[in-house]
Amino acid sequence: MTEYIVKENALPDFFQALANGRRLLAPQGQGENCQLAPLNGPLSLDYANTHMSPKGLFFPQTEKILAFHKLVDKPHYNVYQDLGDHSQPTVIFGIRPCDARGLAVSNRVFQNDRFTDPYWKGKYEQTVKIGLACLEPFPQCFCSAMGGGPFGENGLDVLAYPKDKGLGLKALTPVGEELLKATKAEPADLASEIKELEQKAIEAQGSLDDYKTINERQIMELYKADHWPNTAEPCLGCGVCTFFCPTCHCFDIQDESNEKGGARMRNWDTCMSPLFTVHGTGHNPRPSKTERVRQRFMHKLKYIPIKQDGVRGCTGCGRCVVMCPANIDIRSVAALMAQASA
Repeated sequence: MTEYIVKENALPDFFQALANGRRLLAPQGQGENCQLAPLNGPLSLDYANTHMSPKGLFFPQTEKILAFHKLVDKPHYNVYQDLGDHSQPTVIFGIRPCDARGLAVSNRVFQNDRFTDPYWKGKYEQTVKIGLACLEPFPQCFCSAMGGGPFGENGLDVLAYPKDKGLGLKALTPVGEELLKATKAEPADLASEIKELEQKAIEAQGSLDDYKTINERQIMELYKADHWPNTAEPCLGCGVCTFFCPTCHCFDIQDESNEKGGARMRNWDTCMSPLFTVHGTGHNPRPSKTERVRQRFMHKLKYIPIKQDGVRGCTGCGRCVVMCPANIDIRSVAALMAQASA
């Protein structure tokens, strides 16, 4: 694919071209207020990351998936209403590579050879994703150890990076190539520069080899390890780790109704909740906090890689590390798993 540059004085025209006939979202605000939102103010290219991952744009925290109403002359009958596809052509500028990789992991959950989730599909496939590489890794980040990297390309159509107060761009898909050509960005040979910047960023992040060891261990060896009670002891069960995680995708379905009809809602759910695995019989296969904490880390670092050809369910974004009120660090847990003994 081709590389391009956009000079500083051409940035307004560049973003205007991206928004031509599309909704344009980009990082707005700073710190905890930094979110992907319609671009209507100054754009910062040196933010750490958005406070929340972009998964909520495709898999909303609460989503109406079905509506129904009762017939006036037959009150015992419900008429189901097709809500239609409310997705719209969208360009997201500034997704960090870790979050784009998280979207790719979730995409294989919501679209695979067994089934397709229409609510995810419509939004995901109408969105062009332009990533923003990390020139300097942030303290909480460990994306390279998770198989990604500060210049990771998985899940993106275009990879961008700050260059001379403008942008360097690399088209990664035909969709990305077509979009950049429409913006009239200038073609340039940036391959060697990108490679050099990427290597520098990876070296600055350091290496964590514990995760390779986890791949080599048997499931039951990790499952029966004796560190889990101590690992789980400080956990409050609040679920903030799953709330901020870019790859957590569990949900609950609830019907909200009245005498006239109602709606079926899909809401985020969390494996950290004691009610998450309660069966209709009342049996709970994970009744203790230790079992729930073990499930979370096994899922991210062992189960998902098995199902997704080695791709880990953790992207190394570091949100759970920063947000956990009990200071549970997935990097420390991974080290314990790597050294696990039953």
